[in-house]
Order: sequence, then structure tokens, then C-alpha cells
Amino acid sequence: MAIDTRQLQAVVMLPGPQRYEYFVKHVAETGVVWSLYRQGWALAKKEDGTLVFPLWPDSEFAQVCADYEWTGYAPQSFALDELMTELLPQLEQDGIVTGVFYTPGARDVMPTAGLLRADLDDEMGRRRHGVEGGMP
Repeated sequence: MAIDTRQLQAVVMLPGPQRYEYFVKHVAETGVVWSLYRQGWALAKKEDGTLVFPLWPDSEFAQVCADYEWTGYAPQSFALDELMTELLPQLEQDGIVTGVFYTPGARDVMPTAGLLRADLDDEMGRRRHGVEGGMP
């Protein structure tokens, strides 16, 4: 499903915690996660040197950052199941944090892999049990 320009702009302008909530709900609903790839996955660095693996809920959001900060990278999707069972445990083991829903110039949501996995587990559990509502 393509996102129209107005929706794209509105979501990108949300504060970090709201973008994070949007990410968790949307990814739990679609079962798809996006990052950027060009002969390897895109990475960023925190000021302290910690590596960050950026993630987005849709290709359009990833493309915005590719256009501004990761020239030559292209959005690439992978399954939520792969994120949960393979990637997040590997990131946690390697000490790499997740950069959830970066926007140009805003990198304020960087949960540990364990926290992101727990939040996604909670959201998927709510969906399995038919419970609507947001994250705490």
C-alpha cells in the first residue's frame, strides 16, 4: 500500500515516541520491516560511537532518509519474524542498538534490541488476542 505525500509528511513530523508507537503497531500489523541496503545494510553511529541499525515501517519512510543521508542505498524489506528471531538477537549480541523510524535530522528513538523485541511481542500478543489499544 503506497503512502500519500500528506500522510508521509504528517507521520514524519510526529515526535520520536509517537513515531516509535506507529512503527510498532504498523510492523506488527503488516509483518514487514524496512531498512536500507547497498552492498551491506546501512548503519549509523551515536555520538558515543555505538552502532545503530535503522528500521522503518514502510519503504517510503526509508526512501526519505536514503535521499537525504544514505545516498545510493535502497529500501529493502524483511519479515518481522526474521527481525524477531534472527536480527534482534544478533544486534543485541553485537551491542548494536536499533534506530527506529529515523527521519532526516531526527535520531531520537534508539531502543535496545531487547526493548524493541519486547514491545513488538506485546503488540503482536494484543493483536492475537483481539485487544485494541496503544502501547503503555
